[in-house]
Amino acid sequence: MRLDESTWRQVLAVLPAACGKVSDALAVAFVDADNFASKSGSAWLWWPDSGQQGGRCDFDGRFPPEWGMLLVMSESALDTLCIEGDACLAGLVRRVQIRPFLLQQMDILEAAGLDDFIESLELATPKH
Repeated sequence: MRLDESTWRQVLAVLPAACGKVSDALAVAFVDADNFASKSGSAWLWWPDSGQQGGRCDFDGRFPPEWGMLLVMSESALDTLCIEGDACLAGLVRRVQIRPFLLQQMDILEAAGLDDFIESLELATPKH
């Protein structure tokens, strides 16, 4: 399954609901592995705790400052996520079906309300 408009609606339906308002919203960008490798195509943005709706933007290999995190998704990860829901995310990260990249310092990600989502992926984030 490719990450397109139809798939993105399925992904949004299984992602965790917003937990509250945050002052500095940062997006989690989802990019399929082919677009990431070619540094072209689409990225799909999700703001977990801000109440904003997710949407599409062009991807050229760069990471805008409003992105807090990037998830590079294999086709099989997209299939699994759409079928099983967000509970499978940590397992997909462990099996390298999803490659997560933290694009901001952890304190900035926490202020943006991304800490619970990062924790659900079972990522180790050192405190400095």
